[in-house]
Amino acid sequence: MDGDIDYVIANHAEQDHSGSLPKDLEIEIIAPGHGPAYDKPDFILNDYRDWASDDLKNEVVIPYISMHGSTKKMVDYFAEALIERSITVKLAMAMVDAATVVIGSPTVLVGPHPKVVYAACLANTLRPKLKFVSIIGSYGWGGRMVEILDPVVIKGVPKEADFIALDGLADEIVSKHKQHGIT
Repeated sequence: MDGDIDYVIANHAEQDHSGSLPKDLEIEIIAPGHGPAYDKPDFILNDYRDWASDDLKNEVVIPYISMHGSTKKMVDYFAEALIERSITVKLAMAMVDAATVVIGSPTVLVGPHPKVVYAACLANTLRPKLKFVSIIGSYGWGGRMVEILDPVVIKGVPKEADFIALDGLADEIVSKHKQHGIT
């Protein structure tokens, strides 16, 4: 044996399948389990490096639906406001590198439009690098779709201050429920 690697077959790129491979190994061909084989894999490798990095772009992605034009007017205005502030805006699901996503939706009955819910679920499945999320939208006779409460997010095992924050969120929920006649 001369120690050269001629072929590597990996089911996926997690550490238990590829962690012992030598770094940046000169790859000549990528033959996925589904789809064509690539004998010029640089574009795949470069995209993967970009997707796997922690680098974020100064972008906001705004997937939205508008039934009667109100949400579209809000999204158009909001996108221009962001562009004026030198933030790149994408009105699509191109979230791979975006730091923020703002979902736009009209209220349908008492919730967001079902297609926006689907888009949000799909986006969550894709596991983008997002750090921030918000919602914009309009409502009419059906009432507001959602009111955002401050989240409680901690690192590691909860400490006393974290439990106090959870108590605060519980109190806020009780207060909101009472305000809206929910018992």
